Amino acid sequence: MQSVPVGLRADFEMCARLTASHYENFSVVSLFVPRGLRPHFCSIYAFCRGVDDLGDELEGDRLAALDAYEEELRRAYGGTPQTPVFRALQHTIEVCGLPIEPFLRLIEANRRDQRQATYETWDDLRDYCRYSADPVGRLVLGVFGCCDEERATLSDYTCTALQVANHLQDIHRDLQNGRIYLPKADLESFGASLEDIRAARMTDGVRACIKYEVERTADWFRQGARLEALVPRRLAMQLRLYRLGGEAVLAALHRQNYDPFVRRPVITSGQKLHIAMRTLIGVGQRGVAPG
Repeated sequence: MQSVPVGLRADFEMCARLTASHYENFSVVSLFVPRGLRPHFCSIYAFCRGVDDLGDELEGDRLAALDAYEEELRRAYGGTPQTPVFRALQHTIEVCGLPIEPFLRLIEANRRDQRQATYETWDDLRDYCRYSADPVGRLVLGVFGCCDEERATLSDYTCTALQVANHLQDIHRDLQNGRIYLPKADLESFGASLEDIRAARMTDGVRACIKYEVERTADWFRQGARLEALVPRRLAMQLRLYRLGGEAVLAALHRQNYDPFVRRPVITSGQKLHIAMRTLIGVGQRGVAPG
């Protein structure tokens, strides 16, 4: 925390605790992130965690809470934020020159979750990911000062793939919130239905659809992997860590024969260590931008 003003250290420490306290498929802030940038990763994660918790877990008027969250975000851009996370985020925004649009999109994604429970087509789901996932990658690029259009587009592939992998991992959990992120048209193309998912009914059609989504998501990870050669080495390692974590979820689904209901596919601590070692070896073998 030496890189942040003394008066904000308690706020950033709260963000760091939030970051460390949640299970993720990958280390949000690993040792691959330069020490001076880690507080900014934590403040962005704390924002993302906060808006997701409002959209998924809040008892009461979630839309009103999301409106209040947006008001606090706007104070971070032109006023005095009232909460620790947004005080820290304001400093990150100023130091890294981050635009407001990605943050607004993340809030809007959670508004959509209150209004929309299913998606007709892949294109519909992809549009949702432009709000729920892609902004995070663009913010990460912004922290590293390398968010041009080419790299942002490649980042979108990885972020959408991570989001879809998470949806596939959490089909049962999402059902508890009344949501299904498998496109209706994809299910129907394999002779399955949204009702099969609602009933947690593992049919041949559901299995075939999950397999199809896993394979498409793996292809999106492959396309997004090109970004790793176009960014500074430390960022390349962090991006590879994210990607390998998402691919590990897909591999877990494959191992359980594409049945998302038998158990939630997770990444063990041993697998995470293996992923970290693969990250070190893999990036060392690839040509990456200096830095």
